[in-house]
Amino acid sequence: MGASSLRSTRVRFSCGVDEISDALFDKGCTDGLPIIPPTEERVLRMLEGTSRSSDESLGKMPPAQFDATVEKIAVNAVMAGCRPEAMPVLIAAVELMLDARWDLGYLQTTTNPLTPMLIVNGPIRRSAELYGGTGAMGPGWRANVSIGRAIRLILLNIGGAAPGDIDKCTQGFVGKFSLCLAENEEESPWTPLHVARGFAKEDSVITVVGVNASTNIHDSSDRWQDVLKTLTGSLKSPGTANVADPNSTPVILVNPLHAKILDDAGYTMERLQEHFFRHARIDVDELSARRRQLRLDHGEENFLVEGRVPLTNAPERILIAVVGGMGGGHSCFLPNGHYGYALSKRIAP
Repeated sequence: MGASSLRSTRVRFSCGVDEISDALFDKGCTDGLPIIPPTEERVLRMLEGTSRSSDESLGKMPPAQFDATVEKIAVNAVMAGCRPEAMPVLIAAVELMLDARWDLGYLQTTTNPLTPMLIVNGPIRRSAELYGGTGAMGPGWRANVSIGRAIRLILLNIGGAAPGDIDKCTQGFVGKFSLCLAENEEESPWTPLHVARGFAKEDSVITVVGVNASTNIHDSSDRWQDVLKTLTGSLKSPGTANVADPNSTPVILVNPLHAKILDDAGYTMERLQEHFFRHARIDVDELSARRRQLRLDHGEENFLVEGRVPLTNAPERILIAVVGGMGGGHSCFLPNGHYGYALSKRIAP
Protein backbone atom coordinates (compact mmCIF):
# COMPACT_ATOMS: atom_id res chain seq x y z
CA MET A 1 0.00 0.00 0.00
CA GLY A 2 2.84 2.34 0.83
CA ALA A 3 0.84 4.76 3.00
CA SER A 4 3.13 6.85 5.21
CA SER A 5 0.46 8.49 7.34
CA LEU A 6 -3.16 8.12 8.32
CA ARG A 7 -5.89 10.74 8.48
CA SER A 8 -7.88 9.27 11.35
CA THR A 9 -8.00 11.11 14.65
CA ARG A 10 -5.50 9.79 17.19
CA VAL A 11 -6.63 8.98 20.71
CA ARG A 12 -3.86 8.23 23.19
CA PHE A 13 -4.32 5.81 26.07
CA SER A 14 -1.90 5.24 28.93
CA CYS A 15 -3.33 1.85 29.83
CA GLY A 16 -3.48 -1.77 28.70
CA VAL A 17 -5.48 -3.55 26.03
CA ASP A 18 -8.36 -4.39 28.36
CA GLU A 19 -8.76 -0.76 29.42
CA ILE A 20 -8.63 0.43 25.79
CA SER A 21 -11.34 -2.06 24.84
CA ASP A 22 -13.48 -0.90 27.76
CA ALA A 23 -12.98 2.75 26.84
CA LEU A 24 -14.02 2.15 23.24
CA PHE A 25 -17.06 0.22 24.44
CA ASP A 26 -18.01 3.19 26.63
CA LYS A 27 -17.75 5.41 23.52
CA GLY A 28 -20.12 3.11 21.64
CA CYS A 29 -17.45 1.93 19.19
CA THR A 30 -17.69 -1.82 19.74
CA ASP A 31 -20.20 -4.64 19.33
CA GLY A 32 -19.98 -5.46 23.03
CA LEU A 33 -17.05 -7.82 22.64
CA PRO A 34 -13.38 -6.97 23.31
CA ILE A 35 -11.55 -5.53 20.32
CA ILE A 36 -7.97 -5.28 19.10
CA PRO A 37 -6.73 -1.69 19.50
CA PRO A 38 -6.37 -0.12 16.03
CA THR A 39 -2.87 1.29 16.41
CA GLU A 40 -1.26 3.14 13.50
CA GLU A 41 1.12 0.24 12.93
CA ARG A 42 -1.73 -2.29 12.77
CA VAL A 43 -3.86 -0.13 10.46
CA LEU A 44 -0.93 0.45 8.07
CA ARG A 45 -0.33 -3.29 8.00
CA MET A 46 -4.01 -3.89 7.24
CA LEU A 47 -3.84 -1.42 4.35
CA GLU A 48 -1.13 -3.54 2.77
CA GLY A 49 -3.95 -5.93 1.85
CA THR A 50 -5.35 -3.58 -0.82
CA SER A 51 -4.05 -1.50 -3.72
CA ARG A 52 -6.74 1.14 -3.09
CA SER A 53 -5.68 4.51 -1.70
CA SER A 54 -6.29 4.84 2.03
CA ASP A 55 -8.09 8.17 1.61
CA GLU A 56 -10.43 6.91 -1.12
CA SER A 57 -14.08 7.18 -0.12
CA LEU A 58 -16.48 4.45 -1.20
CA GLY A 59 -19.37 6.77 -0.40
CA LYS A 60 -21.29 8.10 2.57
CA MET A 61 -22.76 5.44 4.82
CA PRO A 62 -26.28 5.95 6.19
CA PRO A 63 -27.74 6.93 8.48
CA ALA A 64 -24.81 8.97 9.90
CA GLN A 65 -23.51 9.73 6.39
CA PHE A 66 -19.84 9.53 7.34
CA ASP A 67 -17.36 8.83 4.54
CA ALA A 68 -16.61 5.12 4.23
CA THR A 69 -12.93 5.53 3.39
CA VAL A 70 -10.56 2.65 2.82
CA GLU A 71 -8.69 3.76 5.92
CA LYS A 72 -11.81 3.65 8.08
CA ILE A 73 -12.56 0.17 6.79
CA ALA A 74 -9.04 -0.89 7.74
CA VAL A 75 -9.46 0.56 11.25
CA ASN A 76 -12.58 -1.51 11.84
CA ALA A 77 -10.96 -4.57 10.26
CA VAL A 78 -8.15 -4.33 12.81
CA MET A 79 -10.64 -4.03 15.66
CA ALA A 80 -12.45 -7.15 14.42
CA GLY A 81 -9.29 -9.25 14.22
CA CYS A 82 -9.01 -9.48 10.41
CA ARG A 83 -5.88 -10.24 8.44
CA PRO A 84 -4.83 -7.92 5.56
CA GLU A 85 -6.11 -10.47 3.02
CA ALA A 86 -9.63 -9.56 4.14
CA MET A 87 -9.46 -6.00 2.79
CA PRO A 88 -10.59 -6.69 -0.82
CA VAL A 89 -13.58 -8.65 0.50
CA LEU A 90 -14.54 -5.88 2.92
CA ILE A 91 -14.18 -3.14 0.32
CA ALA A 92 -16.35 -5.01 -2.18
CA ALA A 93 -18.96 -5.71 0.50
CA VAL A 94 -19.15 -2.04 1.52
CA GLU A 95 -19.44 -0.96 -2.13
CA LEU A 96 -22.41 -3.28 -2.58
CA MET A 97 -24.10 -2.14 0.63
CA LEU A 98 -23.74 1.49 -0.47
CA ASP A 99 -25.47 0.76 -3.77
CA ALA A 100 -28.79 2.64 -3.70
CA ARG A 101 -30.63 -0.55 -4.64
CA TRP A 102 -29.53 -2.16 -1.38
CA ASP A 103 -31.40 0.36 0.83
CA LEU A 104 -28.79 0.31 3.60
CA GLY A 105 -30.33 3.28 5.40
CA TYR A 106 -33.55 1.35 5.93
CA LEU A 107 -31.74 -1.85 6.89
CA GLN A 108 -29.72 0.09 9.50
CA THR A 109 -32.82 1.47 11.21
CA THR A 110 -35.52 -1.16 10.78
CA THR A 111 -37.15 -3.13 13.59
CA ASN A 112 -36.67 -6.20 11.37
CA PRO A 113 -33.72 -8.41 12.47
CA LEU A 114 -32.04 -8.05 9.08
CA THR A 115 -28.27 -8.28 8.82
CA PRO A 116 -25.83 -8.38 5.89
CA MET A 117 -24.84 -11.90 4.89
CA LEU A 118 -21.66 -12.22 2.83
CA ILE A 119 -21.28 -15.21 0.49
CA VAL A 120 -17.90 -15.46 -1.25
CA ASN A 121 -17.08 -17.48 -4.35
CA GLY A 122 -14.02 -18.09 -6.47
CA PRO A 123 -10.25 -18.16 -5.87
CA ILE A 124 -10.22 -15.49 -3.15
CA ARG A 125 -11.79 -18.04 -0.83
CA ARG A 126 -8.35 -19.62 -0.56
CA SER A 127 -6.18 -16.49 -0.33
CA ALA A 128 -8.49 -14.95 2.28
CA GLU A 129 -8.88 -18.34 4.04
CA LEU A 130 -12.66 -18.19 3.87
CA TYR A 131 -14.41 -21.44 4.68
CA GLY A 132 -17.55 -23.12 3.36
CA GLY A 133 -17.50 -26.56 4.98
CA THR A 134 -18.69 -27.96 8.31
CA GLY A 135 -19.70 -25.16 10.68
CA ALA A 136 -19.09 -22.42 8.11
CA MET A 137 -21.46 -20.00 9.86
CA GLY A 138 -19.38 -20.34 13.01
CA PRO A 139 -17.90 -20.49 15.43
CA GLY A 140 -14.26 -21.36 14.82
CA TRP A 141 -13.25 -19.99 11.39
CA ARG A 142 -11.18 -16.85 11.82
CA ALA A 143 -11.63 -15.29 8.37
CA ASN A 144 -15.39 -15.92 8.31
CA VAL A 145 -15.94 -14.59 11.81
CA SER A 146 -13.58 -11.61 11.66
CA ILE A 147 -14.74 -10.38 8.23
CA GLY A 148 -18.38 -10.66 9.26
CA ARG A 149 -17.60 -8.87 12.51
CA ALA A 150 -15.75 -6.10 10.70
CA ILE A 151 -18.89 -5.45 8.64
CA ARG A 152 -20.90 -4.98 11.83
CA LEU A 153 -18.29 -2.59 13.28
CA ILE A 154 -18.26 -0.65 9.99
CA LEU A 155 -22.06 -0.32 10.08
CA LEU A 156 -21.79 0.88 13.68
CA ASN A 157 -18.79 3.20 13.54
CA ILE A 158 -19.11 4.63 10.03
CA GLY A 159 -22.86 4.22 9.56
CA GLY A 160 -23.74 5.22 13.12
CA ALA A 161 -26.26 2.42 13.70
CA ALA A 162 -26.06 2.16 17.48
CA PRO A 163 -28.27 -0.68 18.82
CA GLY A 164 -31.39 0.53 20.60
CA ASP A 165 -30.78 4.09 19.43
CA ILE A 166 -30.58 4.17 15.64
CA ASP A 167 -30.74 0.42 15.10
CA LYS A 168 -34.31 -0.33 16.20
CA CYS A 169 -34.14 -4.14 15.74
CA THR A 170 -36.82 -5.37 18.15
CA GLN A 171 -35.09 -8.43 19.56
CA GLY A 172 -31.70 -8.46 17.90
CA PHE A 173 -30.18 -11.41 16.07
CA VAL A 174 -26.96 -13.30 16.79
CA GLY A 175 -26.12 -13.12 13.07
CA LYS A 176 -25.70 -9.36 13.48
CA PHE A 177 -22.39 -10.05 15.21
CA SER A 178 -20.99 -11.80 12.14
CA LEU A 179 -22.36 -13.59 9.08
CA CYS A 180 -19.81 -14.34 6.39
CA LEU A 181 -18.97 -17.59 4.60
CA ALA A 182 -17.70 -19.13 1.40
CA GLU A 183 -19.64 -21.48 -0.82
CA ASN A 184 -18.42 -25.08 -0.64
CA GLU A 185 -17.79 -25.25 -4.39
CA GLU A 186 -15.57 -28.33 -4.11
CA GLU A 187 -18.36 -30.52 -2.73
CA SER A 188 -21.18 -28.96 -4.72
CA PRO A 189 -22.62 -30.86 -7.70
CA TRP A 190 -24.21 -27.67 -9.00
CA THR A 191 -23.32 -24.41 -10.68
CA PRO A 192 -21.63 -22.14 -8.10
CA LEU A 193 -23.72 -19.20 -6.94
CA HIS A 194 -21.56 -16.60 -8.67
CA VAL A 195 -21.72 -18.43 -12.01
CA ALA A 196 -25.51 -18.68 -11.68
CA ARG A 197 -25.49 -14.91 -11.18
CA GLY A 198 -23.60 -14.28 -14.42
CA PHE A 199 -19.91 -14.34 -13.49
CA ALA A 200 -17.11 -16.57 -14.76
CA LYS A 201 -16.09 -19.52 -12.59
CA GLU A 202 -12.55 -18.12 -12.22
CA ASP A 203 -13.86 -14.76 -10.93
CA SER A 204 -13.68 -13.93 -7.24
CA VAL A 205 -17.15 -12.67 -6.36
CA ILE A 206 -19.03 -11.53 -3.29
CA THR A 207 -22.79 -11.62 -2.87
CA VAL A 208 -24.29 -9.49 -0.10
CA VAL A 209 -27.89 -10.02 0.99
CA GLY A 210 -29.88 -8.89 4.01
CA VAL A 211 -31.20 -11.89 5.92
CA ASN A 212 -33.22 -12.76 9.00
CA ALA A 213 -32.48 -15.55 11.47
CA SER A 214 -31.97 -18.94 9.87
CA THR A 215 -34.35 -21.90 10.10
CA ASN A 216 -32.66 -25.28 10.38
CA ILE A 217 -34.01 -27.83 7.87
CA HIS A 218 -33.25 -31.39 8.92
CA ASP A 219 -33.92 -34.53 6.94
CA SER A 220 -31.51 -37.46 7.15
CA SER A 221 -33.39 -39.55 4.57
CA ASP A 222 -31.49 -40.81 1.54
CA ARG A 223 -34.68 -40.58 -0.59
CA TRP A 224 -34.78 -37.50 -2.79
CA GLN A 225 -38.56 -37.30 -2.43
CA ASP A 226 -38.22 -36.93 1.35
CA VAL A 227 -35.44 -34.35 1.14
CA LEU A 228 -37.32 -32.28 -1.43
CA LYS A 229 -40.55 -32.43 0.57
CA THR A 230 -38.86 -31.32 3.78
CA LEU A 231 -36.92 -28.51 2.12
CA THR A 232 -40.00 -27.18 0.35
CA GLY A 233 -42.28 -27.41 3.37
CA SER A 234 -39.77 -25.54 5.53
CA LEU A 235 -39.92 -22.48 3.28
CA LYS A 236 -43.63 -21.91 3.85
CA SER A 237 -43.94 -19.31 6.59
CA PRO A 238 -46.55 -16.53 6.83
CA GLY A 239 -44.36 -14.68 9.34
CA THR A 240 -41.30 -13.99 7.19
CA ALA A 241 -40.80 -10.68 5.43
CA ASN A 242 -40.62 -12.55 2.12
CA VAL A 243 -44.35 -13.10 1.88
CA ALA A 244 -45.04 -9.38 2.18
CA ASP A 245 -42.51 -8.50 -0.52
CA PRO A 246 -42.66 -9.98 -4.04
CA ASN A 247 -39.12 -8.75 -4.79
CA SER A 248 -37.37 -10.56 -1.94
CA THR A 249 -34.23 -12.63 -2.47
CA PRO A 250 -34.44 -15.44 0.13
CA VAL A 251 -31.40 -17.64 0.75
CA ILE A 252 -31.36 -21.43 1.00
CA LEU A 253 -28.05 -22.95 2.07
CA VAL A 254 -28.14 -26.60 1.01
CA ASN A 255 -25.64 -28.98 2.57
CA PRO A 256 -23.55 -31.09 0.15
CA LEU A 257 -25.35 -34.32 1.11
CA HIS A 258 -28.81 -32.93 0.30
CA ALA A 259 -27.38 -31.41 -2.89
CA LYS A 260 -25.92 -34.76 -4.00
CA ILE A 261 -29.18 -36.63 -3.31
CA LEU A 262 -31.16 -34.09 -5.32
CA ASP A 263 -28.58 -33.88 -8.09
CA ASP A 264 -28.61 -37.67 -8.47
CA ALA A 265 -32.39 -37.37 -8.95
CA GLY A 266 -31.91 -34.87 -11.77
CA TYR A 267 -32.43 -31.64 -9.84
CA THR A 268 -30.15 -28.87 -11.05
CA MET A 269 -30.01 -25.62 -9.11
CA GLU A 270 -32.29 -24.03 -11.69
CA ARG A 271 -34.82 -26.85 -11.47
CA LEU A 272 -34.76 -26.61 -7.68
CA GLN A 273 -35.38 -22.85 -7.82
CA GLU A 274 -38.35 -23.49 -10.09
CA HIS A 275 -39.69 -26.20 -7.74
CA PHE A 276 -39.49 -23.91 -4.70
CA PHE A 277 -41.14 -21.13 -6.68
CA ARG A 278 -44.01 -23.41 -7.70
CA HIS A 279 -44.55 -25.29 -4.47
CA ALA A 280 -43.32 -23.18 -1.51
CA ARG A 281 -46.52 -21.13 -1.48
CA ILE A 282 -49.11 -20.39 1.17
CA ASP A 283 -52.82 -19.67 1.00
CA VAL A 284 -53.75 -16.01 1.19
CA ASP A 285 -55.93 -16.76 4.25
CA GLU A 286 -52.74 -17.64 6.16
CA LEU A 287 -51.66 -13.99 6.00
CA SER A 288 -52.93 -11.55 8.59
CA ALA A 289 -54.88 -8.54 7.33
CA ARG A 290 -51.84 -6.33 7.94
CA ARG A 291 -49.52 -8.60 5.98
CA ARG A 292 -52.01 -8.84 3.12
CA GLN A 293 -52.00 -5.06 2.99
CA LEU A 294 -48.20 -4.95 2.95
CA ARG A 295 -48.23 -7.28 -0.02
CA LEU A 296 -50.81 -5.10 -1.77
CA ASP A 297 -48.67 -2.03 -1.10
CA HIS A 298 -45.93 -3.60 -3.22
CA GLY A 299 -48.28 -3.84 -6.20
CA GLU A 300 -51.68 -5.49 -6.41
CA GLU A 301 -50.79 -7.20 -9.69
CA ASN A 302 -48.00 -9.06 -7.86
CA PHE A 303 -50.09 -10.11 -4.88
CA LEU A 304 -50.81 -13.70 -5.91
CA VAL A 305 -49.24 -16.15 -8.32
CA GLU A 306 -51.70 -18.76 -9.55
CA GLY A 307 -53.97 -17.95 -6.63
CA ARG A 308 -51.42 -18.36 -3.83
CA VAL A 309 -48.69 -16.31 -2.12
CA PRO A 310 -45.22 -17.33 -3.34
CA LEU A 311 -41.89 -17.15 -1.54
CA THR A 312 -40.89 -14.49 -4.09
CA ASN A 313 -42.25 -13.64 -7.51
CA ALA A 314 -39.50 -15.10 -9.71
CA PRO A 315 -37.59 -18.38 -9.32
CA GLU A 316 -34.24 -16.76 -10.14
CA ARG A 317 -34.63 -14.50 -7.10
CA ILE A 318 -34.23 -17.53 -4.83
CA LEU A 319 -30.54 -17.81 -3.89
CA ILE A 320 -29.25 -21.36 -3.51
CA ALA A 321 -25.69 -22.04 -2.36
CA VAL A 322 -24.04 -25.26 -1.18
CA VAL A 323 -22.60 -24.74 2.29
CA GLY A 324 -21.58 -27.05 5.13
CA GLY A 325 -20.39 -30.61 5.48
CA MET A 326 -21.72 -33.97 4.35
CA GLY A 327 -22.84 -35.13 7.79
CA GLY A 328 -26.24 -34.87 9.47
CA GLY A 329 -28.56 -33.82 6.67
CA HIS A 330 -28.95 -30.20 7.82
CA SER A 331 -29.68 -27.34 5.44
CA CYS A 332 -31.07 -23.92 6.35
CA PHE A 333 -33.34 -21.12 5.17
CA LEU A 334 -32.53 -17.43 5.70
CA PRO A 335 -35.45 -15.17 4.71
CA ASN A 336 -34.95 -11.78 3.09
CA GLY A 337 -37.49 -9.03 2.72
CA HIS A 338 -38.00 -5.33 2.03
CA TYR A 339 -34.31 -4.29 2.17
CA GLY A 340 -30.92 -5.73 1.29
CA TYR A 341 -31.90 -7.51 -1.91
CA ALA A 342 -29.01 -9.69 -3.08
CA LEU A 343 -26.31 -7.92 -5.09
CA SER A 344 -23.05 -9.40 -6.40
CA LYS A 345 -19.79 -8.04 -7.78
CA ARG A 346 -16.25 -9.09 -8.63
CA ILE A 347 -13.71 -8.62 -5.86
CA ALA A 348 -10.83 -6.42 -7.03
CA PRO A 349 -7.34 -6.65 -5.45
